[in-house]
Amino acid sequence: MSSVKVAVRVRPFNSREISRESKCIIEMSGGTTTAITNPKVPPNTSDSVKRFNFDYSYWSHDPHDADFSTQSMVYKDIGEEMLQHSFDGYNVCIFAYGQTGAGKSYTMMGRQEEQQEGIIPMICKDLFGRIQETETDELKYSVEVSYMEIYCERVRDLLNPKNKGNLRVREHPLLGPYVEDLSKLAVTDYQDIHDLIDEGNKARTVAATNMNETSSRSHAVFTIFFTQRRHDTMTDLFTEKVSKISLVDLAGSERADSTGAKGTRLKEGANINKSLTTLGKVISALAEVSANKKKANSKKDFIPYRDSALTWLLRENLGGNSKTAMIAAISPADINYDETLSTLRYADRAKQIVCKAVVNEDANAKLIRELKEEIQKLRDLLKAEGIEVQEEDELNKGSVIKSPSKGRNRNGSTTEMAVDQLQASEKLIAELNETWEEKLKRTEEIRLQREAVFAEMGVAVKEDGITVGVFSPKKTPHLVNLNEDPNLSECLLYYIKDGLTRLGTHEANVPQDIQLSGSHILKEHCTFENRNNSVTLMPHKDAIIFINGRKLVEPEVLRTGSRVILGKNHVFRFTNPEQARELRDKITENEENENEEQEKADTQQVDWNFAQCELLEKQGIDLKAEMKKRLDNLEEQYKREKLQADQQFEEQRKNYEARIDALQKQVEEQSMTMSMYSSYSPEDFHQEEDVYTNPLYESCWTAREAGLAAWAFRKWRYHQFTSLRDDLWGNAIFLKEANAISVELKKKVQFQFTLLTDTLYSPLPPELAASVSPVQPDDEYGAPPVSKTLVAVEVTDTKNGATHHWSLEKLRQRLELMREMYHNEAELSPTSPDYNVESLTGGDPFYDRFPWFRMVGRSFIYLSNLLYPVPLVHKVAIVNERGDVRGYLRIAVQPVLDEESIDFNNGVKQSARLVFNEDDAKPKYRALNEKDDVQRYIDNGGLDSKLEELEDADSGRGIDSNSASECQEHTDEPGEHLQLGKEFTFRVTVLQATGIGAEYADIFCQFNFLHRHEEAFSTEPVKNSASGAPLGFYHVQNITVPVTKSFIEYLKTQPIMFKIFGHYQTHPLHKDAKQEFVSRPPPRRMLPPSIPISQPVRSPKFGPLPCPPSSTVLAKHDVLVWFEICELAPNGEYVPAVVEHSDDLACRGLFLLHQGIQRRIRMTIVHEPTPEVKWKDINELVVGRIRNTPESSDEQDEDACVLSLGLFPGEVLEVPGDDRSFYRFEAAWDSSLHNSALLNRVSQAGETIYITLSAYLELENCARPAIITKDLSMVIYGRDARTGPRSLKHLFSGQYRNPEANRLSGVYELSLRRASEAGSPGVQRRQRRVLDTSSTYVRGEENLHGWRPRGDSLIFDHQWELEKLTRLEEVGRMRHLLLLRERLGMDTNPNPTTKTEKDVCNLAARAATSPVHMVIPQSPQTPVKDAQQMLPEREYNQREQELMLKCLKLVQAGRYSKNESNDTQTQSDVSPSDEGCADMTVSCISSNSMENNKYIIRHRLCSPDRSDAPNGWEAPAPATQPALPLRLYVPELEEIRVSPVVARKGLLNVLEHGGSGWKKRWVIVRRPYVFIYRSEKDPVERAVLNLGTAQVECSEDQAAMVKIPNTFSVVTKHRGYLLQTLGDKEVHDWLYAINPLLAGQIKSRLARRTLEPASQTASQIQASNAVNVGNANK
Repeated sequence: MSSVKVAVRVRPFNSREISRESKCIIEMSGGTTTAITNPKVPPNTSDSVKRFNFDYSYWSHDPHDADFSTQSMVYKDIGEEMLQHSFDGYNVCIFAYGQTGAGKSYTMMGRQEEQQEGIIPMICKDLFGRIQETETDELKYSVEVSYMEIYCERVRDLLNPKNKGNLRVREHPLLGPYVEDLSKLAVTDYQDIHDLIDEGNKARTVAATNMNETSSRSHAVFTIFFTQRRHDTMTDLFTEKVSKISLVDLAGSERADSTGAKGTRLKEGANINKSLTTLGKVISALAEVSANKKKANSKKDFIPYRDSALTWLLRENLGGNSKTAMIAAISPADINYDETLSTLRYADRAKQIVCKAVVNEDANAKLIRELKEEIQKLRDLLKAEGIEVQEEDELNKGSVIKSPSKGRNRNGSTTEMAVDQLQASEKLIAELNETWEEKLKRTEEIRLQREAVFAEMGVAVKEDGITVGVFSPKKTPHLVNLNEDPNLSECLLYYIKDGLTRLGTHEANVPQDIQLSGSHILKEHCTFENRNNSVTLMPHKDAIIFINGRKLVEPEVLRTGSRVILGKNHVFRFTNPEQARELRDKITENEENENEEQEKADTQQVDWNFAQCELLEKQGIDLKAEMKKRLDNLEEQYKREKLQADQQFEEQRKNYEARIDALQKQVEEQSMTMSMYSSYSPEDFHQEEDVYTNPLYESCWTAREAGLAAWAFRKWRYHQFTSLRDDLWGNAIFLKEANAISVELKKKVQFQFTLLTDTLYSPLPPELAASVSPVQPDDEYGAPPVSKTLVAVEVTDTKNGATHHWSLEKLRQRLELMREMYHNEAELSPTSPDYNVESLTGGDPFYDRFPWFRMVGRSFIYLSNLLYPVPLVHKVAIVNERGDVRGYLRIAVQPVLDEESIDFNNGVKQSARLVFNEDDAKPKYRALNEKDDVQRYIDNGGLDSKLEELEDADSGRGIDSNSASECQEHTDEPGEHLQLGKEFTFRVTVLQATGIGAEYADIFCQFNFLHRHEEAFSTEPVKNSASGAPLGFYHVQNITVPVTKSFIEYLKTQPIMFKIFGHYQTHPLHKDAKQEFVSRPPPRRMLPPSIPISQPVRSPKFGPLPCPPSSTVLAKHDVLVWFEICELAPNGEYVPAVVEHSDDLACRGLFLLHQGIQRRIRMTIVHEPTPEVKWKDINELVVGRIRNTPESSDEQDEDACVLSLGLFPGEVLEVPGDDRSFYRFEAAWDSSLHNSALLNRVSQAGETIYITLSAYLELENCARPAIITKDLSMVIYGRDARTGPRSLKHLFSGQYRNPEANRLSGVYELSLRRASEAGSPGVQRRQRRVLDTSSTYVRGEENLHGWRPRGDSLIFDHQWELEKLTRLEEVGRMRHLLLLRERLGMDTNPNPTTKTEKDVCNLAARAATSPVHMVIPQSPQTPVKDAQQMLPEREYNQREQELMLKCLKLVQAGRYSKNESNDTQTQSDVSPSDEGCADMTVSCISSNSMENNKYIIRHRLCSPDRSDAPNGWEAPAPATQPALPLRLYVPELEEIRVSPVVARKGLLNVLEHGGSGWKKRWVIVRRPYVFIYRSEKDPVERAVLNLGTAQVECSEDQAAMVKIPNTFSVVTKHRGYLLQTLGDKEVHDWLYAINPLLAGQIKSRLARRTLEPASQTASQIQASNAVNVGNANK
């Protein structure tokens, strides 16, 4: 046993330490002592210096120092000693340890320079040097090497390029741990091993860190297998000694903050530190084991070798069979004090490890050597006893013991034991020295003896002497058994010897030669007599014997091939080889007679079936006749059954044909009218008389209906993303195949789907734009063209750092070339002269040419300031195609006057001349003042204000009436500088660019007009220093244009496009570079819900779930459902379990249950009363998908966890004071029947259980059940545990003590569809499924490592990108207009006086309405009145209003006199089209309906402070909804995921229509719903208002009629509410939360009213000042 030798070596300062002026803190003395000084502790203290003693301490810090240790000195101390151990037959290991950059690799590998070689090259050189010196005929050497690295806990072969994957580390019981498939290469000289080391080092993983530019990122293990083969002339045996030399270069231990590791480097460092930590644990454990053995402690310590691949492979070298040396490399700098101290402690711990090295020699040689030594000792012992031993032959080891000498007394037992032991040892040596020929001769003698024994046993042996079994003898007659199972036939063979062979049972008095067992075998059954090669069978009395089917009575001579049946079960075939050979000799080719045929039949092999059939036939039983009779009976039965089945099938076919004919006739009758009109040609519809005579084509649309139809059609045109799913999922297989071929061919190209839309910031590439249908021109209503979106393929070329976009057609074309390349490479060998695949396929189909410069982004600047003319300096964002801002650009645009245009010395660098023709193509993008056409259409069409409100709601902002009036006053007359026919010059100056990333170099800018791409102006490239300083272009471009109408229109509406280009200086596709560019995520409202709403659990009763209907929705209703889980209480009642409510929980509520208690699930359905929704019964309640994660899948429905609960009858509840419909039902839930461990045991700490329940309810007039599905979360406590809220907030609130608070609510939307449309062709077309090819397997898919083609998420991301681009475009347009207003001074002067200022006001007003609005066409039946003939709405004075109110009373007197208690209903009905408008626009109650209710409201007011209001005013009633006709519906219940964003919450006074009075309620607004609670501490929603179908009103007229301040009304389809805030200032906040559009309109109206008195006051003051000034002048 020997301990590990430990050496420490300190290196010189590196450049990093020199630059930081580090100080040396390492001192060495005596060659063994190393001292380190702590720079953080004051000197001359006890803790300032720490000293360590090692075997060697090498001072390699200063080359000029006298004690400087070179590479050769290190090798002489450590390397030569280890090399000598390897020649002695020991395993050797040298490993270097230290922090990164400490010099480990230099010590082990060194450099290529002279005197700079490391330990590994020098050991290899000396190894081959000593081999050449000592190699002889008796001593031969062989050397093999292997080189591997351990990178991130994965083993990689550095010498075999094919083994690039992860090699497995295995363990052999004898060999120990080894690497499977690790290549071992034989070397003959030092040059071979030098080349292998060089190739392995090149393949090794290195990277740069802050502490080392070439830091080793993996552990390298270089192993030399050194074999010595020696020939022993004395014994003529060959012995071997095998030594394994392991030279390990460990990766450096490091700290993330010191190395600056990020991303991949940080992950590598973590794996390095993990393996080194494990190595430290192993060293510490081994040191403790060594210390415990010294203390005689028998405790068994565990060594964690398997925690890391490094320690597992070095198990034998650490405390095992090895001579081990460790070199600790340290840094002398004070900045690395912590790392250096850790390394020294590491090395000091390793000194205590004790290794048990043994010589690795051949076991036989070792045994012979030990036996020789033992024999010599025994001979010496015998000589001491007076016994002489002589050897006859040294090789034979024969010994002769002679008599002892006279007069010698000795102990006889000791002598005899010594002699026996000597003889035994000599026998062992004789066996070991026995030659191979002698072993073969002895084996042959044993084989012959074994065959003789087998022959006696009846078992034959083949001639090869190896195969033992039952074989047919060539001379001896014998019996072979036949069995019904062919596998058991011919397995028993009985020889018939010469003379008599007896056959019977083992119970016979005379031993029987052949013993059988069975009920019909006698004790002495028969005898076989073999005389002169003739066998006679002699039966005994009463023995049952059959020969060839005939019963044997007299002795008979057996012929070869005869079938012998003994008893009734034993069947044999007799074979006489001599007779068979004689018969074959007699038969010739010409002899063919019956006797010969019979003889041949007898000699052929037969089986058990043949023998049985022969027996039956000879006994008179005809099997064939019996089988034929049975088959005839079966055929007759089959014919009868087939005839009966054909008759039944014919009857069913006739019935189905009759039903099909009836249905076909009904369809033809119903579609007769439509088929008549569909047969008309297009020319028939242009005939004037057909239009008036055909009532089907008479259009009865009003202007408003025609406008709605045009608006809906335009909306439909913009919705084009749904059809893109076909292209995405249908072409996924081609994308996957292209990626798979790219990986197999080692092409650094990846393919992925992308969506491209032709916008200002992201125009389509020319090759893709050609594949898109041409842009549609503006339609007859002036609508802008629709930007086409197409599916493309994004090709990421990581080899060249480029990205291309291919069309789907181009992908298919390139895929054919890829397949051809793949097949050609598979057919050709790499050594073939035609291996150049690219020359065969005509180029590489994976790559495209990539440009030197790449576009950074685009910017747009409008030129409307040239109309006035004023100069402007813009700072615009540089936006890429994905909507990300990549920087900013400063541009100056100014007109050039005539006197300035002559002077070219004022910084003008370039000039150009452009011509705008009148027939120039109109730009395809949205113009700046698109609203002009919309406003003109509305003004001329005379449409009502409701359509304008519809436009405002669609665009998200209202139209100010003052701005509209300014738009009407706008004139299109240009300024004096823009006279038609004259030339106009303006200047564009590109000033600076800021914020452009450091990955771009050589930045330049290029700009042009939108429709003049061929005429572009470019700046000079500017170097990007990446220091953050602005890039100065200062490029001046003068542009002279003849003024035309198209040019003036362009200045008003269109911008100039600026493109910024740059060249990559940092690889953009690098993993670390990608992390720097993180785009802003989409807003929360566009993200999918955090937890997907589960699909209904499949019902065992109703079978598979039906497809969701897509027919017309006839009605929608909001349904509130309360879920309760009741547990059996001690009093025998079922009490609701405690529910913890929180928005942070996955299901917004957590049920706290007890284990092992009976439970019931209770559901209560609440909704507004309506005639078409009447709950009939509950059909089934299914619970399943038991899991511990929120997400669920439909695959969980297949297991046994799905359970259908036992139901109790449902009941309709009558709640006093609440006229809503309540339906409640319960079901018994025995959770143990789910057979789920999650529900059967107590939940673990932090564990939450999730279940999914589906209730199948039956509604009246519905064709299928309505399904309510809900995910519930729960925690199960012990049976006697006290359940309560787990948070202090809920504990102190005390709400869990309220039984009605222990329920969970869910909001659902019930849609009633028409059942008759479920099978129509249109519905089937809408219900078709997209062909999904993404899951289809392609060859090589397993190499993609989890890659998947993008799907629906790509459409979502692209929509967010388009929204970003739209917002950026609108912000840029508005910023330009605001800058122009500020430049003209309009913001300081509220009343424009000059014509220029008015034009700017009009332009700003148009910009405020610039987003695309609805355009209303003129109805062909409604004549359009002239705008001048339309009279403005006149305001009525108080007298006129009173008269109108009296008239209204007289008109409504008869209607309300009959039943005044129900006179609060609104008088206006809502048509289905109006209902659709209300759904889209969140419109308000019209003022007319409120005027109609003045008479009702005025006499029924009461204050909310009063406790009751029996005769008080009621809240406004909703509009009367026409009841739907009773028909067959298809219900669909969809759970609504309530938004987590709270727009407003607080207390409100609520007066409900039909209620008893005002009530104070807690209200929370989560758009589009308003939730009403009883109090602030009430966690359960008691009522739900859907703002999407409600009408909100807040006006002065309403306040005057109600005479209650701070009120506003909300009216749904079924109920009306009057809400009062607690303060004046809260009204606007609540309105803004409920209806932002209405709040904005009210605030704008109030602001205008406050400005009008102020302006009148200002004008009066100015007039008085003018009078005073005039008087003073007088």
